[in-house]
Amino acid sequence: MNRRVIGCAALGVVLFVGIGLLGLSLATTRAGCPGRLQWDAQGYQAEGTPAPSPFAGSESIGSTFVGLTTRRAYAIPSGSARPERVAFECGDGTYQTYRQAP
Repeated sequence: MNRRVIGCAALGVVLFVGIGLLGLSLATTRAGCPGRLQWDAQGYQAEGTPAPSPFAGSESIGSTFVGLTTRRAYAIPSGSARPERVAFECGDGTYQTYRQAP
């Protein structure tokens, strides 16, 4: 086989694997919470700083994907489709509280 063909194939494999690893590193999340959450057309703004537990009276309302991981969400149960306040697990043992944006 021609050395040039082998070299181009090896370079192609290295680039393919390198781009794949770069994409995976960008898709995985680091610990921390975003400053804003989006829920359909409604947004939530962070209030205060992360706390060691969700706010009082809140219960788990499920989880959501953040990158390649899932994070738990908490709110006070109500008849409303969207709660006014939610707490979100930051991935480092803390919880950020969010309030509906005006």
